[in-house]
Amino acid sequence: MKARPAVRLGVTIAALALPSLAAASSASAATLKGVFKIGSGSYFRMGEPNGAFFSNPYSADSNKTYTLISAGSAGGLRTGVAQKAPSPAFDGQGDSLAAAIIKPTNFAGIRFGLATTSAPAISVSSGHLSGQIDGLVAEWNKQTFKQGNKVTGTYSAKTRRYVLTWSALIKGGPFNGFTGHGRLQGTFSPA
Repeated sequence: MKARPAVRLGVTIAALALPSLAAASSASAATLKGVFKIGSGSYFRMGEPNGAFFSNPYSADSNKTYTLISAGSAGGLRTGVAQKAPSPAFDGQGDSLAAAIIKPTNFAGIRFGLATTSAPAISVSSGHLSGQIDGLVAEWNKQTFKQGNKVTGTYSAKTRRYVLTWSALIKGGPFNGFTGHGRLQGTFSPA
């Protein structure tokens, strides 16, 4: 397994074409409209309160603290619109049916999915990204956990490659007090 960069609050987006950007309120920033398509190297981790990482025995990665995720039916995270969980959001076993952003993935024996309850907004300025994904939620075991937070990062207009990371304190459920760390990477597809 390749070494992974340290997980940090933020977004690194490696490539956007300038024509795909809509002007933002400041002259130096542009709001991204489109889909952050999820590619290989995307993952989810659960940080324990003691600083260690939870080991997911169902992870496909050799380092079981990384739960690999892949693109869902919409290809990834879309800005400007909410990608809500379906109704019902879970099957009878508690597996998530939210399959637009990521393909529901086995975490501790139960499949989790991602959804957004509000539209994510991410902007780029001088190759750096910033924004909010406050409405990002993890759907797992018939429970919804807030995952959204502020994001920051970088983006390359030449290749449209990106890396997006975030961290969120979990409140409630069996992982109360843990911190969810997410990383999406792939290419940005303008709307």
